[in-house]
Amino acid sequence: MTEREQELSPLQVEHRMVGEVAVVAIRGEVGTDTAEQLATAVRAGLDRTRAAFCVLDLTDVRFLGGAGLTTLAATSREAETRREPLRIVVDANRPVIRPLEISGLERFLALYHSVEDALAA
Repeated sequence: MTEREQELSPLQVEHRMVGEVAVVAIRGEVGTDTAEQLATAVRAGLDRTRAAFCVLDLTDVRFLGGAGLTTLAATSREAETRREPLRIVVDANRPVIRPLEISGLERFLALYHSVEDALAA
């Protein structure tokens, strides 16, 4: 995806390293059209991390639909299988927390209030 295409996409992805840990920050909407982009971003983070885990920052997500929930569950399981657990940052972001609560996924995912909390856990 070109830089211009990414600017126009309903989902933007930023990868960065914090020490040995890959942090994947997602901004925008995670729905049917962008769920695969989320999965690809998480896999790239898992490939890049040199720590025993990867951090997924969803604090700037404005919408999390059913396809996004399914993708979060699947990528979290994939990370566990790789022995690189996914630590998911949700803050007080209602468009993310509410769907996680309704679906019951908050009981199964490793959720944190900030990237700093996820890194320190």
